[in-house]
Amino acid sequence: MRGLELFTLATAVGAFALPQQDKKKKAWPGFNKLRYTFIFGDSYTQTGFNPNLTQPTIDNPFGNPPYPGYTSSNGPNWIGFLTTTWNQSRLQTVNLAYGGATVDSALVKPYQDTVLSFKDQVEKEFLPYYASKPAAVPWKSEDSLFGFFFGINDVGNSWWLQNSTLYPSIFDVYSSQVEKIYQSGARNFLFLNVPPVELAPQNAANSADQKAQQAAKIQEFNQRIAALASNLASKHSDVTIFQFDTHTLFSKVIANPASYPETAPYLDTKTYCTAYQNGAPTWYYSDPSCAYSVDKYLWLNTLHPTFRIHNATARAIAQQLSAKKPAKL
Repeated sequence: MRGLELFTLATAVGAFALPQQDKKKKAWPGFNKLRYTFIFGDSYTQTGFNPNLTQPTIDNPFGNPPYPGYTSSNGPNWIGFLTTTWNQSRLQTVNLAYGGATVDSALVKPYQDTVLSFKDQVEKEFLPYYASKPAAVPWKSEDSLFGFFFGINDVGNSWWLQNSTLYPSIFDVYSSQVEKIYQSGARNFLFLNVPPVELAPQNAANSADQKAQQAAKIQEFNQRIAALASNLASKHSDVTIFQFDTHTLFSKVIANPASYPETAPYLDTKTYCTAYQNGAPTWYYSDPSCAYSVDKYLWLNTLHPTFRIHNATARAIAQQLSAKKPAKL
């Protein structure tokens, strides 16, 4: 994607050769050979999947609920588009994302106590349901990608706090949960960083200093995501890691919707229309009380973007995944 800094972290080759039996092979099959994606996140990612109900299949790639699911975008979100529009294989997606999620509810409280944090998504859903590679979802290290999109609520629910130990504690949990997923057999990882939500309508009334403070916290959180990915690569020589710069993509679209063809139809990237804030009957619905149809607004409500920017995100991720050559399996 033009203008995006898309890159893959790789473990540096050591100065001394290891014995042959100690060398670990990477398991990246190439984007066109992926069979499964396992996704963890918040409302920007959720589709409402229930692991107790219908599982994903080739003909029903999200299992439940019916596509595009219960999203916050008045249409498909980024993982919906990645799985069904920009995919290069018959992807099947286990989407454990939960709206309102933080990394750990004990560290940053979500808006409701029932919200499943990243820690919950791993320990209450992924590990008991999928770590054993069940017959219904027989994933392998070499045919699966694990994606993570957290931080919007961690920063959004805490940016004003003067707590120097909070982010280190959050990332202790983040990295420990990723390690549990690695130990189950995951070898291919995708990390999305935090978009510039200080520019979302819910923060429009904040002062310039408050917006700058939130932006600085987002920057710190994103730096820690990059460090987590780097540390994972250093610890495990057999992983393939992708980092996607959501922040840059959103920043460009907010400044100029024509930055990407998927978002070029946006006519308003700053505000939203209240008639659409809880969703609209169709992706392109036009309410007479609004200046534009719902798809012409970047923001559906105070925090959540509409489907067009999700589509641009998915296409850019697909390009990044496609650019990485497969490992010699």
